[in-house]
Amino acid sequence: MSTRATSDAAPTVDALPYKAELDAIAAAMPGPILQIGARRQVIDRSAENRRTWRERAADKGFVGADLEHGENVDAVFDICWPLDRIAAALLPSGQREFGGIVCAHLLEHVKDPFGAARNIAALLAPGGRVFIQVPWVQAFHAFPDDYWRISLSGLELLFEGLVPVDAFYSGGSSDVAYRITRGGRTDFSRRTREAEAELFQVLLPREASQRLLAQAGKRLHLSRGYLPVTVINFVAEKPA
Repeated sequence: MSTRATSDAAPTVDALPYKAELDAIAAAMPGPILQIGARRQVIDRSAENRRTWRERAADKGFVGADLEHGENVDAVFDICWPLDRIAAALLPSGQREFGGIVCAHLLEHVKDPFGAARNIAALLAPGGRVFIQVPWVQAFHAFPDDYWRISLSGLELLFEGLVPVDAFYSGGSSDVAYRITRGGRTDFSRRTREAEAELFQVLLPREASQRLLAQAGKRLHLSRGYLPVTVINFVAEKPA
């Protein structure tokens, strides 16, 4: 895991082992750890060799929270609720604040991401870390609905009271990730975001685009530019 870059050195793109990155993020979090959106889904059960956040936090204490009861859920609440209602829902767990909070693939589904971010920051202990995953490019997917696509700039705005620690890109297959660094540290400058088009986007001639769509089955021609499913991974720390 890297820290914020201030260097003007040339950028480096590092390929990362995705699952090992998640293990490292969990290892760097103080306990206890809260996972918001913890209920296991069919996709979780079918993924090969996928460690859960509960397993990663086995020696630190773990609370799984979700909108509904289910497997891996210890507390039921909406992260957009008023904090006193959330605190009441957490009472049986014996925890009021957390050294680590995991919020993966959830903020795109809440009606008030700013309110959710404020509550996440409030539940985080001083010196604690939050790990956020959000899709930047992905088709509509409802859990129970789908409202937002959030860039790295958007995440920094949502969590502006926290200090960014690390950020990297991953895709829909969850097997590889990429971190852009300068001078050996994560680059949070606008240059990183502007590099997305060069790193991930493909612009095809019209004929090549039509051939690609024909190979994929019946897909409507909308654009010659293609950007794959892209997930932003963001780690931030609450000042002590």
